[in-house]
Amino acid sequence: MFRALVEELMTLLAYEGTRGVRVEEVTVQTPVAIARGVKISDPRPLVVPILRAGLGMLEGMVKLLPTAEVGFLGMARNEETLQPTTYAERLPDDLSDRQCFVLDPMLATGGSLIAAIEFLFARGAVDVTAICILAAPEGLAAVEEALAGREVTIVLGAVDERLDEHGYIVPGLGDAGDRLYGLV
Repeated sequence: MFRALVEELMTLLAYEGTRGVRVEEVTVQTPVAIARGVKISDPRPLVVPILRAGLGMLEGMVKLLPTAEVGFLGMARNEETLQPTTYAERLPDDLSDRQCFVLDPMLATGGSLIAAIEFLFARGAVDVTAICILAAPEGLAAVEEALAGREVTIVLGAVDERLDEHGYIVPGLGDAGDRLYGLV
């Protein structure tokens, strides 16, 4: 049930998150006449779920952007220091002029999201939209401070009360990855 609801919510959040996706005009011949429309511009957007929990958001996103490329960032938070580490990445080496969409269900301390966005900018991304289901005010403030002046948009489902002493969102929803993949 949790997995299905995350996918549905993600599709709704993706509508807001893709509001600024770059498009270009095209004309097509219909059976009756020429019609003008738009298509997603090249280079295609890159969708980057942060493993593992971000995978649960991917299907809802690609429903809206079926032609987008998908890359992956494997990140984990050290539970003692609360600092993120990157343990895997599958991204194009050059992200020049790319719009990137980062998927991470929980924005708690902001460390993983900041590291992921910095990683994308270091590869040449021009603007990044992060889509999160739930955030803590402290994490949101950390992201805003760390990435001030950069082309970053944050799309959130909701902002909860606060972080607890362990860096967990309160009241929160528990570990999103565990809930998505049946470990709870």
